[in-house]
Formats: sequence, structure tokens, C-alpha cells
Amino acid sequence: MSEIRKKRSEIAATGTQLAFVHMGSEEQAQKFFSKFALNGEARVSDTQRKLYEAFSLRRGTFRQLFGLKVWKREFRDRIMLTYGIGKVIGDSFQLPGVFLVHHCEILKAFRHESVADEVDYAAMAR
Repeated sequence: MSEIRKKRSEIAATGTQLAFVHMGSEEQAQKFFSKFALNGEARVSDTQRKLYEAFSLRRGTFRQLFGLKVWKREFRDRIMLTYGIGKVIGDSFQLPGVFLVHHCEILKAFRHESVADEVDYAAMAR
């Protein structure tokens, strides 16, 4: 989320509007997104994971969620950048994805193979 916050103006300059899908309540989302100064962005609560399924986002395996690559990234992001470890909300095995959608058509897609995968959000928006 911090990477998206850093790239938000670059993403907006392409005319792309951010929208987040999450599995929490509106109150939980408000608290989470405010930590990253992203409260003004569109968001949808999907507690039943219907959108995750519609976008073919899989649930992760143990390695995709807890493998060495993940531990390295977690150490960097959570410990070194002091985000801490938050409360798990929703299905903790759900892998994320990033999509560029225009007129109900997916123009670009990035479906994570690991929770440690990094996305070039600005490139996705172009």
C-alpha cells in the first residue's frame, strides 16, 4: 500500500482511478486505508470473495504465503519500514491481484503468485 501511495500522482496522471477490493467492514477499511493516506480512493467490501473469484484470484499455498521470499519481503516492509503486523481480516490465504479495467474489459492483469510479488503500479496504469 505504501508503494501505491508513493505512485498515486503518477498513476492519476494517466487518468487511472484507483479502486480497492477488500474483505473487511467499512470501519476496518477506513482504519487500514487511513494508515496509507488512501481514504479518498474508491473501495468495495467483498466479504464473500465473489470479485476475487470473478477475477480468477486463487487462494495461496503455504509456500506462496510463508516461503522464504515472503519472509524477506515481510522483514523489509513490516520491520524496516515500521508498518508492524496488523490483524488479519478476511481470508488470509487469498492471493491479491492488480487489474486495469476500462469499460468492463480487463486491459492488464497481474495475479500474484506469492504475496511477496511486487507490482509496478505506474506501468500497470499506462
